[in-house]
Amino acid sequence: MSLRLGIDTGGTYTDAVLVDAASKAVLKKSKSLTTRHNLIEGIASSIGATLLEEDPKDVSLVCLSTTLATNSIVEGHGAKAALVLLGYRESQLALANLDQASRDMPVIMAQGGHDAAGLENCELDVDSVVRQIVELGGSISAVAVSGMFSVRNPSHEVALRKELLEVTGLPVTCGHELSASLDAPRRALTALINARLIPLIKNLIIATRQTMRDHGIDASLMVVRGDGTLVSSDFAEHSPVETILSGPAASVVGAQFLADKPDMLVSDIGGTTTDVALIKNGEPVLSSEGASVNGWRTMVEAVKIDTHGLGGDSEILYDREQRKFTIGPNKVMPLCVLAARHPQIVDDLKEFVDAPWTKTNMARFIVLMNEPDDAARLTSQQRSLINEVKNHPQSMQSVFAERHFSLAMRRLIEMGILTLAGFTPTDAAHVCEWQKDWSAEASLLGATLLSRYSEFNLGQSYENPKAFSRSMLQQTSRQSALCLMTAMINDAEGVFGRPLNSHNKKLLERMFTDESGVNDKQWMGLTARLNVPVIGIGAPAQSFYPPIADFMDVEVVVPEHAEVANAVGAVVGVVRQTAQITISPLAGHSVIVHAPQEQREFENLELAARWATQVATELATQKAIGAGGSEIVVKTDRCDNSVEEGGQVTFFESIILATATGLAG
Repeated sequence: MSLRLGIDTGGTYTDAVLVDAASKAVLKKSKSLTTRHNLIEGIASSIGATLLEEDPKDVSLVCLSTTLATNSIVEGHGAKAALVLLGYRESQLALANLDQASRDMPVIMAQGGHDAAGLENCELDVDSVVRQIVELGGSISAVAVSGMFSVRNPSHEVALRKELLEVTGLPVTCGHELSASLDAPRRALTALINARLIPLIKNLIIATRQTMRDHGIDASLMVVRGDGTLVSSDFAEHSPVETILSGPAASVVGAQFLADKPDMLVSDIGGTTTDVALIKNGEPVLSSEGASVNGWRTMVEAVKIDTHGLGGDSEILYDREQRKFTIGPNKVMPLCVLAARHPQIVDDLKEFVDAPWTKTNMARFIVLMNEPDDAARLTSQQRSLINEVKNHPQSMQSVFAERHFSLAMRRLIEMGILTLAGFTPTDAAHVCEWQKDWSAEASLLGATLLSRYSEFNLGQSYENPKAFSRSMLQQTSRQSALCLMTAMINDAEGVFGRPLNSHNKKLLERMFTDESGVNDKQWMGLTARLNVPVIGIGAPAQSFYPPIADFMDVEVVVPEHAEVANAVGAVVGVVRQTAQITISPLAGHSVIVHAPQEQREFENLELAARWATQVATELATQKAIGAGGSEIVVKTDRCDNSVEEGGQVTFFESIILATATGLAG
């Protein structure tokens, strides 16, 4: 039997599935906690659990989706890279936030580049650039090169990369290989991000390959791109920016496979976020503007994702001004998970429950995640706080009883040294016995403290901790319904990722329920309805998504294996690569084709289009094979931009697009 192993490293869990290559049936699945300090630990654990009683030699393909690229951008991590700009003006650094992205990075403004017709502006000064890169020594790990109009003529980028590789051996990213768009600053931004990610993704791939060998797996390794398709691990090493939004994209592909519907709204609720995407006519809707992460708008084609700060690990806190509980957007470690790792915190919670008074910080704990580096510059207060929680987690109530550590704590959390634990929807699900993975006792104690705190502070009274937990689960489902409506409204307006204005948000909330959680139809009879089914996936989906049908008119489906849909998506994807070639006018009826390897002139458009289509087909096929595809099928499309007026046709531009699709492995 030929097997395929799919792995997804999420913010909370690392999932793995074993799929029969012929029938595409899911044979086994497993979940392990993601080890943020070392992703390989979680990956190794998931692989080991999935391969129990299976022969590793039967695994013919391993597919990986990862949050590493996205998280690295969000958290500002990544290697230091030099950015070489050919033919740019200083003022262009302010475009596309390129100046902010290149802050603290060496930027070399060099002579070179081309004009819109692909003609050389001035001669490239290769020696000067190479000398400046060499002078940087070991302070950089990669180089990004981007020239003006390099998509029309990449010769300067190619020549500089060749020389830099020979002299320095550093990995070099060329902008023209990442996008065919003319937006030079955004292309340079994408190239810089790619260069910074190369060492990180390379290390992950090397470690994953070693883990495969340790488990006796001799198979190809592929990685999910941001558009949900697959590329070989070698391809991902050189173009890691393509793996931005890899995890959410794998979830969308997995949901489509499991639900098998042509049109659907996919909602993936994880530990940290709810990611909503649309599938129309059997294909995920892609972002025409490129993936945007942490404010950086790249040129990477990716699934259009509407992300909301709501997940199973979202912190539930009491708002004293509004006298009600809020869920998210901050993520914490659930109390049930904390107690499974540190059983002594159950005794701390019991002591607080037995106390005659209740404080909100009694159910919140400070946890040491990583020891600080010796070189870390920490204040005395920060070091004191680390010592407080070094041996085992401490409640914020105990730590803050004598000293105020809030600023020190916030900074240490930003540095990844500390994290918080508290009551979450995952805890509420444990209290209601919807989940039984971790310590339900810790969750019950936390629910007791929070429900009592609400009553003491003029909030809602709850019959018991279980009634409180049911209310929190209902509120989570209600907020999930709001996420779905937000995504649909944004899609109708041609945008994604934009929050609703306060008026629309309040209107939708009133459609679902009033503040007490009861439908109020006495004065207003509005009902929210979605005309496409909602496919709920993710570990908490079975708990939170079926009740959405109580708030709005919609078909909700939580398919079998929904909790590992991301890993399923990683292993059932296809390889898809594109090649785009532009044709521009010259004098009279003559035109010029801007192919990557040469600029060729033709007497008329039709002759040029035939040659450009042939070249684009060959390029797309080569890219698909290089990305790990087989049995390649190519489709081509031609778009002419011309205007006819008074019988006279004026030709502006023609775009030839070839799309090559193949099987993975």
